[in-house]
Amino acid sequence: MAVTIDATAGGASANSYLTLTAADAYVDAMIENADVTAWASATNDQKNRALAYATQRLDRERFLGARATDTQALQWPRTGVRKPDTY
Repeated sequence: MAVTIDATAGGASANSYLTLTAADAYVDAMIENADVTAWASATNDQKNRALAYATQRLDRERFLGARATDTQALQWPRTGVRKPDTY
């Protein structure tokens, strides 16, 4: 079954922090290496699976603050997180 990405910030069914289009643009701006080559040769479904897996991996981390809403699926956006060098 193909993976569909939902990168809606704060969305109740979000499963990625990036859309495939945004991820492609990010990778296109990187210096050519084995990872960039592998991304370029991957299918859209493989890329979507990588985005979903990376999001799951990030969401296993513990973060300061709290989720912005009770209904959001992912750890971000958050409230109560200070920016560095601010009070």
